Amino acid sequence: MTNLTDSTLVMVDDNIDEIFLTRRQVRKDGIINRFISEKKPEKLLETLAELIEAGIEKSSFLILLDINMPRINGFETLKRIRAHPDYKDIPVVMLSASDDEADMFESFDLGGDGYLVKPFAADEFFAAVENIPRIKKKLIQ
Repeated sequence: MTNLTDSTLVMVDDNIDEIFLTRRQVRKDGIINRFISEKKPEKLLETLAELIEAGIEKSSFLILLDINMPRINGFETLKRIRAHPDYKDIPVVMLSASDDEADMFESFDLGGDGYLVKPFAADEFFAAVENIPRIKKKLIQ
């Protein structure tokens, strides 16, 4: 299976169990080896800045962003990412326990690059990211 081991997967989810299960799954499937989690969406931009300061290339980032979070939901967080001049081009795949079409459409309308229903399998992950231009380029190389 093709992998994205040179990518940095940044997962934003307030549910520790979801983070643990996703980390375990993507590593088990050989998809990715750099996995960063953030439980507080309001701290995401700070976390991205810290990763860059630590020497991780912004071009390696892929964000998995949960929609349903208590203080700031994923839609609001996505708006903040897209409005930020340094982070607006980072690919963002929205996560939800729901397959509600309204959530999917809103995700894409706000600039989301993909949508996954939790829990997801490796083939669903690749289906969600394969048409993101930067990711597609990595898969082809």
